[in-house]
Amino acid sequence: MWINHHWICYLIFALCYLNNATFGAILDSRCYLEGGGSAESFLATEDLAVGSIIGKLRINGDPNAETGDITLSLREKNAPVEIHAGTKELALSVELDKEGVRGPSSIYVNVICIRRHSTDPSFVIPVNVRVTDVNDNAPQWIGTPYTLTLSEVTVPGTRILQGARAEDADQPGPFSTVEYQVLPGPYSEYVQFLNPLEGTLVLRKALDYEQLQNFTVKLRAQDQGTPARHSDTLLRVVITDADDQNPKFQRESYTAEIPVDGRPGELRMRPEPLKAVDQDEGICAPIQYTIVQSQDAKYFRIHPHNGAISLLTPIGYADVANGATLVVKATQIDNPDRYALTTVQLTRPGSHSDLSTLAFVQKRFVMRIREDTAVGNRILALPTNKPGKHLKYTIPDPVNSQFFTVGSLGELVLAKPLDYEKMTKHEFQVQATDGMTNSTAELTLDVIDVNDWEPRFRETHYEFMVPKSSLQSRVDSFEGVLIGKVEAADGDRNDKLELSLRGQHAGLFEIDTTGNIYMRPEQLQSLNESTVHLIAIATDTGVPPRSTSVPVSVTMEGLTLAQSGWNSNMLGMFGMIMGLFLMIIVALSCYIVRSRKQGKSASSGLGLGRNRVHSQAHSSVSSANLVTHEKLAGNGNGNGASVTSGGVSVLHMKHGGNITMANPMNNGLHHVASGASSSMALGSSAALLERERERDRERQRESYAATVRSIVSRASANGQLFEEDEIEHDSLQTENNNRKGAATGAASGGVTTITTTSANAGSNLLSATDAMGSSENNLTVYF
Repeated sequence: MWINHHWICYLIFALCYLNNATFGAILDSRCYLEGGGSAESFLATEDLAVGSIIGKLRINGDPNAETGDITLSLREKNAPVEIHAGTKELALSVELDKEGVRGPSSIYVNVICIRRHSTDPSFVIPVNVRVTDVNDNAPQWIGTPYTLTLSEVTVPGTRILQGARAEDADQPGPFSTVEYQVLPGPYSEYVQFLNPLEGTLVLRKALDYEQLQNFTVKLRAQDQGTPARHSDTLLRVVITDADDQNPKFQRESYTAEIPVDGRPGELRMRPEPLKAVDQDEGICAPIQYTIVQSQDAKYFRIHPHNGAISLLTPIGYADVANGATLVVKATQIDNPDRYALTTVQLTRPGSHSDLSTLAFVQKRFVMRIREDTAVGNRILALPTNKPGKHLKYTIPDPVNSQFFTVGSLGELVLAKPLDYEKMTKHEFQVQATDGMTNSTAELTLDVIDVNDWEPRFRETHYEFMVPKSSLQSRVDSFEGVLIGKVEAADGDRNDKLELSLRGQHAGLFEIDTTGNIYMRPEQLQSLNESTVHLIAIATDTGVPPRSTSVPVSVTMEGLTLAQSGWNSNMLGMFGMIMGLFLMIIVALSCYIVRSRKQGKSASSGLGLGRNRVHSQAHSSVSSANLVTHEKLAGNGNGNGASVTSGGVSVLHMKHGGNITMANPMNNGLHHVASGASSSMALGSSAALLERERERDRERQRESYAATVRSIVSRASANGQLFEEDEIEHDSLQTENNNRKGAATGAASGGVTTITTTSANAGSNLLSATDAMGSSENNLTVYF
């Protein structure tokens, strides 16, 4: 009891000390953050000027140099921030930059707070300054300036520049999202960006080398900040000449006089020598001259390179009395489809050719013309026998008169764009009149197809589903499985389409010329996806070839189910394994629990363990006998002692040996048991005597329990306890001897013999017999 009070005093003293210490700490809140917390955080924009205040530290205390009670400083040397002396203000000392180029992108420092007039250790407060982004960087063009070389026959809508790009160094978001545009200005109508967010330029307007050889436009890249930042660059486009122009004579017509005597020789052309040039200045193809066959052409020859006309054979005056008209053709050597015509009017001195009947130099004109010929080009000359005269030409056909017109000098001019897909040939008549006579010529113009249409698919995206049955029925067959069809067409009449597939798994599929897509089921082993993404490409056979593409998605239901089944089987096997494992665990758990229960039962039956009392039956003993047993046990010689007083109850104590205390419920128990049968015959007098004895035994039990508790208390105070292994051994021996004694007692008239064997000596120290009603009337106490 005194020990318990002693420890209670110590506990109260410790609690008071802790309470005083805590109360004192709470009173001194210097260097703690206001509102709690262990760190300080601030936000600062990257454009914050050097020297600006980032924020005020929320630290309890006054940092004033004279009257303050705390001192603040930074642990880091050369830190990007500083603390103003005598204040809690945190100021910026270097330039910030979220991109980390011109300065730090974040700041982490430690503030040291010292309590003045105190021996307390200093406090370290982490301070984190997060730098937020501002729109301080303009987009920068990559790989500028840009220069393009385009042919004049480039079709409007063609992508002429891909990959034009500008980068913004700001953090991802609106400050770094770049938009592209063509600034208004000269020639800005020729190009435009396909998408403001994509650096792809397309041609808007047709080019003409003969009118424009090059031009420059200004491009702008601008972010989405407020205000927005931008940068500009230049795009220079160089136009190359294409063979889209026919040769041209320097004069509409020429004249020459036939010698009076008709002698062979070179004729003198007026007003200048005959000459034609290629109008495609960038190409300037060489020209070859010929005379178109006519009735009078047999007398003359033209030089193929310089165009000089000569008289071959002498002619009489009667042969060309009224003069002659020659049609000269200038043809490009590299392209026979490009040519020009002119007339040479031959006269004899003194003749009156102006009075002759008007006639075209030939009755039929045939020509080939490209469908992309520009409107306004002169495509053919219709010479007559009256060159240089302003004649009137008409085209009676109402349809062709919309496509063509004829000038006063007989030049045929294109008035409306041609389209090979709508009309491949134009046949019509041209009538000419000089007011007195008329003449008619027939024209046949064959339109040459130009690849001006890109192939087009019917759908913008194709999706196909391959059923499970199609795959399972042909999994071992080499016959392809038809999974779908894509349809494509080309606006050019004579172009044919070639279809192909591209993609990671394109080798597993085939496509024919009609657009049918096939798949080989035997190749599915190399496929680990249920949905395959392909690109179908259609390319035409035009010159130059054009192509277009469309995405194709193929979902294989069979493959998905197979994979799902495989996964289900694996999951099933895994589930079986886990179930078996759980069953094993449950079985082991049950076995362990059962084993523990059996161990507890055995321990309870054997009286194992410390500090427990096992009572097998009610016993009665006098207090004097217990004291006597205790004294005798205390006088043991170290080899173990046993005291017997009638019946035996064993009390093991470690005091130089084992002490055995006999059950004091001995006297009269056997006699009562043996006399009970005889007294039952005596009637009611015996019953009264039995009740009296029962009350006496109850009093003895109470006295015995009090004595046991006293012995237990003293033994605990002196530490006289057996080790677990000794108790277990003695208990087992005692239990075995009890059983043997019970048997012997039963055989000898109910006498119970209990033998306790010392763990040290190993000999029998006590054998006691007592005439008790049962061998279970023993009380064993272990410590």
